[in-house]
Amino acid sequence: MTNVDTRIRDFFDRHVTRLIIEKYGIEEMQALRSFIESQTYQMLISPELEVYKLSPRIVFDMWESERVTGDPRNSQYLRSDEDE
Repeated sequence: MTNVDTRIRDFFDRHVTRLIIEKYGIEEMQALRSFIESQTYQMLISPELEVYKLSPRIVFDMWESERVTGDPRNSQYLRSDEDE
């Protein structure tokens, strides 16, 4: 398995980290570390999942969902509600 291109990862690193800093007011390195060590990031760098095709805001929502629920798949953008 080959990971997603470095330029794409850098793009998401910068944008998602900025969103984390803006919302949670934490230091840049802490925000970056939190993102890179997340399941969300592992999903992002997996080319099979194609998460890199989503917007940074959606990836941020995935990261935030993971932080709150423990699973990035609980993001409102990924889950399908059975009641619909």
